[in-house]
Amino acid sequence: MSKIVDAKGRNIEKDGESGYTRVIGNSALGHLLSRVQATVISNGNELERIITDRCKSISDIDSFIDSVSARQINAGVFLCTKTALKQTKKYTMVKGIEPDMLIFIVSDFNICKVIELKDGDTFDTKKVKGEKDNLIKFVERFGSKIPFATDYYICCFNQDNKEIIKIGMKNEFELEHILTGRELCEILSIDYEEIIQKRKRDMQENFDYFISELLGIPEVRAEIEAKI
Repeated sequence: MSKIVDAKGRNIEKDGESGYTRVIGNSALGHLLSRVQATVISNGNELERIITDRCKSISDIDSFIDSVSARQINAGVFLCTKTALKQTKKYTMVKGIEPDMLIFIVSDFNICKVIELKDGDTFDTKKVKGEKDNLIKFVERFGSKIPFATDYYICCFNQDNKEIIKIGMKNEFELEHILTGRELCEILSIDYEEIIQKRKRDMQENFDYFISELLGIPEVRAEIEAKI
């Protein structure tokens, strides 16, 4: 999980006071809240990095697919990140609509799972519909060019209940296109609980740091002490 201690938040000198400061009326507290928000935003990328570090990753998507087509790679589960996909020279028809990750399952029947990875599980209707449309478009364009049966999925890593995910996705995604984090880890043969425990430790560090910074703001500390 991303750390608040590493987040810079809004640059007050360059960008002026944050919306948090305008709501709260305290510059130091507003800046701290903007750092929390920056941490929340970066959590998705951090989750992707944690998963990628535990998988067999593809660095050259063009070479990988060529090797599978030539039967030089016959078995295994491989992950391709959005960053690696952007380097393609053969599959440029998908430029601009890259999903978060692709999982290639190489076996007697090759499968490619196109994944949009989420740290949360509730989003606005317009965003969800746009992401689904992009996933479908990607599968149609990319899937027709590779020797893999290809389908798309939305994965809400921290939610185990697919019905809740479906509701949070405004019912745009059917259950067969929804993955939980646990299911994603099973496909990749990585330890879901180990990732969850690591993130919980980071969560505790964030809590301790936030409270420390909060109490370091004189006006906030005075208000808290007055109300205890």
